[in-house]
Amino acid sequence: MDGHVKARRATYRDYIDPGYHGRFDEWMARVDGTPDGFVRPQMEDGQWDPQKRLTDLATQGVVAEVLFANGTAFAEPGHRTLPPELTRQANLAYNRWLVDFCAEGQGRLLGQALVNFDDVDQAVADVHWAKEHGLGGIQMPPLTSHSKFFFDPALDPIWAAVQEVGLPLSQHGGTGAPDYQPAGFAAIMVLATEHSFYSGRSMWQMMLGGVFDRFPDLKLAFVETEAWWIRPMIEHLDKRMNMGDEWTEFADFMKASGASKRLASEYWATNCYAGISPFHPAQISVDDLGTKDVDETGGFRIHSGNAMFGVDYPHFESIFPDTMEHVATLVGNPHVTEDDARKILYENAAEVYAFDLAALQPTIDEWGFELDDLVPAPA
Repeated sequence: MDGHVKARRATYRDYIDPGYHGRFDEWMARVDGTPDGFVRPQMEDGQWDPQKRLTDLATQGVVAEVLFANGTAFAEPGHRTLPPELTRQANLAYNRWLVDFCAEGQGRLLGQALVNFDDVDQAVADVHWAKEHGLGGIQMPPLTSHSKFFFDPALDPIWAAVQEVGLPLSQHGGTGAPDYQPAGFAAIMVLATEHSFYSGRSMWQMMLGGVFDRFPDLKLAFVETEAWWIRPMIEHLDKRMNMGDEWTEFADFMKASGASKRLASEYWATNCYAGISPFHPAQISVDDLGTKDVDETGGFRIHSGNAMFGVDYPHFESIFPDTMEHVATLVGNPHVTEDDARKILYENAAEVYAFDLAALQPTIDEWGFELDDLVPAPA
C-alpha cells in the first residue's frame, strides 16, 4: 500500500493531446532544472523505472504495490493547483502513462487513476476508462472552493459508476489542502500540520451525506493521511449521530433529507480503510490494531480488518530499506494475532484492490517471508 510513481517530465509529452504540445514545451522551459519530486535521490529512478522499483521492493518482501501519483505534467514547483483545462490534460497524460507503467509489472503494480469530478459525465467516462485499461482504483480529487462537496447528490452518477466497475476509492494525504505561498519552511510545516484535516473531509462528508447508504459497496481508503485523527473523529461523529429522544424531530428531518442512517463507526467497519503509510509506531499504536486480549469496550478502534501496511517508497519518509524491522514490530506485538498480521500486511489490500494472489504466488514464493521467522522466540 502506498507507493509513488510519475514519468520523467519530458516523457509526458508523448501522452498529452497533440494540441497542447506548445504549452507543454513552454512549461518544460520554465521548470527545467528545478527539483522534481520529494524523494530520496537513490530511489528517484524507481518512480519511472518499474524494474528498478520491483527489484528494490522485492528485497523488502514487497511483491505488489498500490500506486499514487508523485507528479504530473504542467505542475509548477511550489504550487499545488492548475487551471481546469491543464488539470484535464495532466490527468490524461498521467493516466495514459500509468497504464503502460503498470503493465510492465504483470499484476504487481496497481495504479490509482486521477479523475476530476467537476464534469460529472466526463468523470463517469473516466471511471469506466480506468477499469477498461486495468487501473486499480480512483484517487479522490482535490476538494477546492469551486468543487461539488462529496455529499452533493449531483455526484451520485460518479459513485454509481465506481460501484458498478468495482474499483475502490482512495483519499491520499494532503489532497485538497491550500496552495500555501510563499513556498518555504512555514508553508511546508503548515501543510504537514493540516493535511490530515483536508484528507479527512471526504470521510465525514460521505458518511454524513448518506453516500454509503446509497452506494453500500463503495470502498474508501485513507492513505498516508496519518491515523491519529481517525479514532477521535469517529467517536465524535458517533456521539453527534447517536441523538437521543430530545432530538427526535431533528432526526426525522435528517432521515427525510437523505442523510446518514448509521453511526460513523458502522460505516467505517463496512466501507473504510486506513492505509497506514509509512507503517511506523509514530503513526499508530500497534496495540490499537490487534485483536488478542483486547478489551472491546474501550471505544472505537481502527481494527486489523480495516488497516493496510504502507512503505511509502520512494519518499524521504519511507521505511525502505528497513521495512522488515517494522513488519517484525507488527508481528511481534502481543495483541496481534497471525490473522491480524496477515490482514494488515496483504489480505486487506489484496481484497480491496483486487490483486490476484494466485497469480502472485510464484513471486511470493521467491521473495516473501514466513511470519513465524519474525516472531521472537519464547524467553
